[in-house]
Amino acid sequence: MSLLRSGSILFATTMVANVSNYFFQFFMSRHLALDQFGAMNAVFSMLSILAVPTTTIMLVVAKYSALFRSESSDDKLSALYRNALVRVAIVGLIFPVLIIFFNGTIQEYLKIESRVPIVIVGITLFWVLILTVNLGMLQGLQRFLSFGLSIGFSGLLKLLFGVLFVVVGFGLNGAVASVGVATIIIFCVTFYLLRSFFAKNEGGAERHTVSILSYGVPVLLATLAFTILTNVDLLMVKHLFTPEEAGLYSAVSVLGKTVLYLPAALVLALFPMVAEAHSLSQDTFKLLKKGLLYTVGISLAGVLLFVIWPGPVMTLLFGAKFVVAAPMLKYYGLSMGLMALVSIIMSFNLARHKSGFIYSLGAGCVSMVVLINLFHGSLQTVIFAIIVNNLLILAFNLWLVYREKRFAYLHSGVEVECGGE
Repeated sequence: MSLLRSGSILFATTMVANVSNYFFQFFMSRHLALDQFGAMNAVFSMLSILAVPTTTIMLVVAKYSALFRSESSDDKLSALYRNALVRVAIVGLIFPVLIIFFNGTIQEYLKIESRVPIVIVGITLFWVLILTVNLGMLQGLQRFLSFGLSIGFSGLLKLLFGVLFVVVGFGLNGAVASVGVATIIIFCVTFYLLRSFFAKNEGGAERHTVSILSYGVPVLLATLAFTILTNVDLLMVKHLFTPEEAGLYSAVSVLGKTVLYLPAALVLALFPMVAEAHSLSQDTFKLLKKGLLYTVGISLAGVLLFVIWPGPVMTLLFGAKFVVAAPMLKYYGLSMGLMALVSIIMSFNLARHKSGFIYSLGAGCVSMVVLINLFHGSLQTVIFAIIVNNLLILAFNLWLVYREKRFAYLHSGVEVECGGE
């Protein structure tokens, strides 16, 4: 299946999740107080950062399921799925305990009135962890329709239960709990789809254990850095600005991240395709070029929408009380467009066991925190700092790819390992 066709399937299905998420935000912005709306998105950003291991798990499982698929080894696939699911479930129990233990400190930093949303996040995180094993298997096996529908329906269920819980009076707690309920349901469905692999108690992947664990380290570091780069600003704004300003910034962030999420389907399709092509010693740079070009087109369309109709878009989705923040949309959208391109390069590198680029992401995390702490005279100043930071990260990573490709062509067109692991 081509990248365009796979990407189109995932784009259509993940758009269901994206649209559902915006209806979710649309509803919450009108039924929660401004400070509660800001608190909700701050908690969701915290969940995204804490859930970094889930992205790592999904990429590692996708990588090796794609490898075993290319080898037509059902025994290895079965052992991979069974071992990953059991071990992740055991380790995953630690996270709720830690979050509940530190919930007072987290509550104080985020300036949230109740500790209940933080406890809910802890419980949700366990289910998110084990769900990503299932999603990684579906992605690596290139069952893109099932994979995409799982993501799409998770958004629909989040919207459904979010509306239901808030209407019956659970407020902020209900909005946060909707993610957990949706995750549990999708886990059950995806486990049913993969049950044949779990039922087979066969070996075959054990000799890859060390390789899998060692591969997981750079994936963890890369996804941690990327998640911090795209979420830490919300936490810092919640801490540095008033609750009302944080609420406005949350709306800008939610809409602006459209530019990051729309091309995400390409990342999901690109990763297993590059991993399989790399294992077969095929040219992977063609896939990267297509991924970057498609992402530029999609991201530009999103930014142009914010340039032409910022006010109507903000009013339509969040209401008139948020329209004062509309001028910031185009700038935040631009910053996320830069990160969308970085995500393509990151996926391309991780699929080929390349990890030298991670240093740039780590440096970018440090510089972002420093820049926001130094330049937070206004919300717009914070966004300008993010743009500069993301632009430097993208430029450096494009240079790394150019250098590697040039080196490969100079050596008879053979893709040579360079750039560090």
